[in-house]
Amino acid sequence: MVLNLINLLSSISRPSYLIIICSVLYIFSLPPFGISFFYYLSFVIFFLNILKSDVFFKKKIFYFFLVTQLVTLSWIIQSFYSGGTGYLFLGIILISILSLFVAFLHYSATILILTLYKKKLFLIFLLPLGLSIIELLKEFIFGGFPWNPSAIIYYKNIWILKSLPYLGVYGLGLVVHLIVGLMIYFLYYKNKIIPTVLLALSIFFYFFGFIENNNVKKTENETLNILLIQPNLYESLVEFDVLKNIEKYEQLTIEALSKSPKTDLIIWPEGSLPIDLNNRVGLLSRVSSLISEDQKIIVGSSAIEEDQLFNRMYVIDHQGKIIDFYDKQKLVLFGEYIPFIKPLVSKFLNLGMNYTPGNVQKTLNLPKDVNAIPMICFESIFNYQSINKEICGSDMVIQTSNDSWFGKWYGPHQHLANSLLRSVEFQKPLIRSTPSGITSIVDHSGKIIQTIASNKKGYLYYQHPITKNQSICSSTLNSVMVLLFLIFLFSFLYVRIKK
Repeated sequence: MVLNLINLLSSISRPSYLIIICSVLYIFSLPPFGISFFYYLSFVIFFLNILKSDVFFKKKIFYFFLVTQLVTLSWIIQSFYSGGTGYLFLGIILISILSLFVAFLHYSATILILTLYKKKLFLIFLLPLGLSIIELLKEFIFGGFPWNPSAIIYYKNIWILKSLPYLGVYGLGLVVHLIVGLMIYFLYYKNKIIPTVLLALSIFFYFFGFIENNNVKKTENETLNILLIQPNLYESLVEFDVLKNIEKYEQLTIEALSKSPKTDLIIWPEGSLPIDLNNRVGLLSRVSSLISEDQKIIVGSSAIEEDQLFNRMYVIDHQGKIIDFYDKQKLVLFGEYIPFIKPLVSKFLNLGMNYTPGNVQKTLNLPKDVNAIPMICFESIFNYQSINKEICGSDMVIQTSNDSWFGKWYGPHQHLANSLLRSVEFQKPLIRSTPSGITSIVDHSGKIIQTIASNKKGYLYYQHPITKNQSICSSTLNSVMVLLFLIFLFSFLYVRIKK
């Protein structure tokens, strides 16, 4: 019955209906919904429609990708909205440009495949694999924006996530797209049995993912006791009070420490103090007064050095000394820098300057000899080894983020899901701190152990077991790139030889 419906939908003559149906299915496959089998339905229907059309409409290909990008990236506009009507208008323009660009990449890949590979058998598999090509391009092009790779549809499924250390994020995406190709193949050639089985399996794995994996091993080992603070503060381009914000962080931290005095490490999120903390001895002393001799506190703030502005993660001791720091390497386009422009008087760029990317990969030396890889906000969605080659020798990933810019939309949910995928890929626990949500503790398998929901005030106390067990920790990025290249190359050579 479902396959008959797919065949019917794949024969829709009006492109607008096709775009709406496939877009809705695609959107609901992503966080925060995560109905994974909708992803398969979306692209099977879409590509099957193209393959069955004697004359396909190029515009419908572009419009489909444009609509999906506009809807799934619209959460970014919220960050501009806090600055008023003018900034809202600017945000709409910039997100439209970004959506147009990503849609153009997908459109170009699809048209190029349709042009170079006329044989239906090749098109059936290469069209879905074209989606994997764009995922890889987004990792690198213009600084990178690898948001929502296809593996994201399984962010809730602890069982499927077990494959990530072996396949990687892009490898799992490649498998997903090959399954899409198989479903299209058998539907195109009128074989309903195998696509029925594949679709049934995708639905089964979706519902099976709701079965909780409770194989959490208790440990008697020493623990690093971590306290995460979420005061539920929202950023604004026109209204912010540093002293008022710090008071809220202080009050919540004091309350949390009174209940968890054995804390070793307190973590405040990115942008918790939106000033040049590097040159504020008084504020450093004020922050350090909250902790005792054996404790450390991580604070997200800015730093100005030699007329350059950095987005920095500070590690501060009880004497107010900066004992370690990390500068964000992957900056957000238009949010933290504008290309080709150095100084810019703008409220949107903190302190009226472009941020400068950091160039040092390092680990943070935490209490009890625990080593952590620092990630600031956007960095956590990239292949970890491109951010820090020391990832495999670390004990955990500490991500400070400021998702409060994105309000109560689904942006924070998608950011957590993207970060979760990467931490599972490299088998590292994820300690995630944000000012308004979603603050979370995620274990190496992708299970969310503790969390503070978006738009909530609170704190998390987590006892991280200190272990030095070896785990799978390697990137499959290059392997996937080579495999895709060989698939397309041999397909191209085969077509040319046959001619």
